[in-house]
Amino acid sequence: MVGKHKFYTYLKKGLGFIVRKKPLKRISILTDDLGESIKEKGDMDVEITIDAVHNLNKYDEAVFFTGDCDFLPLVTYIKNKNKKVYIYSTKDNVSHELKTGGDGYTDIKDIKEIWGKELKHRKK
Repeated sequence: MVGKHKFYTYLKKGLGFIVRKKPLKRISILTDDLGESIKEKGDMDVEITIDAVHNLNKYDEAVFFTGDCDFLPLVTYIKNKNKKVYIYSTKDNVSHELKTGGDGYTDIKDIKEIWGKELKHRKK
């Protein structure tokens, strides 16, 4: 949690972003091979979309920290309104469509100013 707190602080204080958080849903999943595991979901897609569309006249550039291709229609909509859209995620957690659908993509693990050290990507 310390790493996430540092990241949120950097976004708010260092870059002046509005950061909205909500508790994760914890869903128990039973599988034959692995037994029980917990999946965490944020489910903020609707809230983010409503904010982005509702406030469309208040910004020229949108920045999304997600790799979820469900946001591609929103990215396309915002771009069609002559706004720039930038996607931040990790290369092992971003859909190809979203990565190429915006005006720019940055792998957040490559931003050393946020993490203070080089991070390793998961091996697939």
